[in-house]
Amino acid sequence: MNVQLNDSGVPIIREKTLAQKIKGFLLWVILIILTIAAALLVYLCVAGASEMNALTTFKQISDHPYYTLDYDGYDYTDMLNKEPESNDEIVQQCKNKLFTKPIAMMLPGNAKTEKTVKGSTAFFAKTFIYTYMKGRIYNSYDTPIAMVISTPKSGYKSWNIVDMADVGIKSGEDVNQWYTNAFQTMAAAYCASEGINQEGLSVSLISCPEAECEDTNKVNITPFMAVRLLLDRAATVQNAVDVLDDYDVIFSDGAYHLFVSEKTGNSAVIEYINGEMSVTYLDRSRPGNSHQVCTNKLESSKASVKDFGDKYSENNLFSYFDNAFYSFEQGGGGMSQDYALVLMKKQSENYKEIDEEHYGTNRYGTQYIVFYDLDKMQMQIIIGNDTKNQSYTYDLTV
Repeated sequence: MNVQLNDSGVPIIREKTLAQKIKGFLLWVILIILTIAAALLVYLCVAGASEMNALTTFKQISDHPYYTLDYDGYDYTDMLNKEPESNDEIVQQCKNKLFTKPIAMMLPGNAKTEKTVKGSTAFFAKTFIYTYMKGRIYNSYDTPIAMVISTPKSGYKSWNIVDMADVGIKSGEDVNQWYTNAFQTMAAAYCASEGINQEGLSVSLISCPEAECEDTNKVNITPFMAVRLLLDRAATVQNAVDVLDDYDVIFSDGAYHLFVSEKTGNSAVIEYINGEMSVTYLDRSRPGNSHQVCTNKLESSKASVKDFGDKYSENNLFSYFDNAFYSFEQGGGGMSQDYALVLMKKQSENYKEIDEEHYGTNRYGTQYIVFYDLDKMQMQIIIGNDTKNQSYTYDLTV
C-alpha cells in the first residue's frame, strides 16, 4: 500500500469530507438495522413458531369475507396460565408472547366485543338412519368469518369457526393481508364460537340473558377459551362437564351458555346460574325423544330470567325446531339431514334487519349455517345463507 509522506517524511492523514462521513454513518446504521431485524426474525420464529406459521396459512376463500387458517403445534397451557379474562386480554397475551410487555402494550390491534348475538339456534338429533347430526344457525352483524383448523401439541385436532369481530376485526376492515391484523388473527384459535374435534365432540357457544360463575380460586378462562379447552381435551359430553368443573368461567365479554354434543347420542346445555354450573342433559323422559335444541333461551330451572323477551323470540325458535324433530321421532324415526338443512335455511331467512346503532348500516342476519354429520365426520358450512355460491364441505377425518 502506498502511503503519501510530507517533506519531513511523516505520513499525510487526510480528513474525510462531510459526504464521506455521512455515507459511512449511514452504512453503519443500515448494518445495525439489518442485524436487529435478523435477530428479531429469528426470535419471533422461535418464540412464536406456531403463531407465525399460522399467519402464513391465512387466506381468503370468498367475498363474504370467509377465511381459513391452520393453527398447528400450539401449546394451550401457556395461554391458560396467563388467565386472560376477555378476548382483548387474549389478543394482548399474543403480543406479550412475542415482545416485552412495554413494547407489547404499544402495539396496535385490540378485540372489542360489544354485541349480544340473538336469534341463533343449535340442535342435536338422530337421523332417519339412526346416526347423529348437529346443526347451528349463527346470526350476527355482517362480519368476517374464519375456519380455523387446530392441531395442539397435546390434545385432539379440531375444526373451529370464528366470528372475527370477536377478536376485533369488524366488517369493512381489510383483512386480506394477515399482517394488517396480525395479533387478532393469532388470537382466533382461542376465540372460537364453535367447532368439532376428531373424536366427534361438538361445542357451540350461544349468547343468553345471564351467566355468572363464582370465583372459587380455580384457573380463570373466558367462555371462548372454554370452547378451545373442550375441543382440545374432551371426547364425550361427560368429559366436557368434568373438564369445565376445574375452571372458573369469566363472562366479561357477555353472557353465554355452551351446547355440547357427541356422536354416540349424548348432548347437554352447560350454563352458569347464580355462580354455579348447571347442566341440562338431553331429555329422555319424553317417549322416543332423541334430540335437544339450544337457542338464546336459558334451560336451567334455576335461571331467574329465561329469555331476552324481545322480537327475536327465543321461545318461538325453540318450539320451531323442537316440534319438528319430535314429530319425526313420534313417527318412529328421525329426520333426514337434507330436511334438517332446509329447516335451518328457512328459519335463518326470518332474521334480517338494518342496524345503524352497531357497525353503521351493516345487515344483521345469518352469517353462516353449519351442519355436522357426526357419523361420517363431515362438516358443511354455508356462508351468508348463500347455498349456491358459498357452501363448503370438509372431511374431518383428513
